[in-house]
Amino acid sequence: MDFISQFSVSLDAILGEEKDTILYLDSHTHDDVFQERTMAVVNRYPGDVRTDDKWVSVGLHPWHVNDEWQVQLEKMRSEAFLPCICAIGECGLDKCCESNYERQMEAFRAQVLLAEECGKPMIIHCVKSFQEIMAIHKEVRPQQKWLIHGFRGKPELVKQIMAKGMLVSFGHHYNVNSLTYVALNCRSLYLETDDCGLSIRQIYENVRRHLSSGSLG
Repeated sequence: MDFISQFSVSLDAILGEEKDTILYLDSHTHDDVFQERTMAVVNRYPGDVRTDDKWVSVGLHPWHVNDEWQVQLEKMRSEAFLPCICAIGECGLDKCCESNYERQMEAFRAQVLLAEECGKPMIIHCVKSFQEIMAIHKEVRPQQKWLIHGFRGKPELVKQIMAKGMLVSFGHHYNVNSLTYVALNCRSLYLETDDCGLSIRQIYENVRRHLSSGSLG
């Protein structure tokens, strides 16, 4: 399953008038309640992958990295190669949580290697750690794509990220100028609900409103 191409939302789909017929694509959500005409990547934690899952990611979130993270990683390894797993994550680095940061780095690097081994892209949680994420990307030179979810940064930052070959996904909160920059340069976007409580249709409407009010050329 090619997650990166399947969940890329074209501008035509966002700005078009066929609201009643399009398939809504949610690249990252914690809500596994079925929504009509919606395809979503549901986030699972190690050990929680279900036999009836279709599009899911599995990862060790930086908030949950503790002394037993390697045990959790082994649970992940038993699930990561399953056909229903389309991405590794969400995982990443977060300087604003209580988890030990050095341990976060170890767990993230291990998941990067697992993603490369099983040939699946990554969904990355990043809080005040963009320089570290980009440094690891430069060091590892991964073959798999990295999608930074819930991106809220400014255009200058998204330019750096895209120059490295990484991707970003937009949710409920975002910088409108960054959203417009990605839309202009890629002619497509990754959109998500995460755990915001809104439907992906509402995210589409918010993005449509902001893009329609500007100039996309």
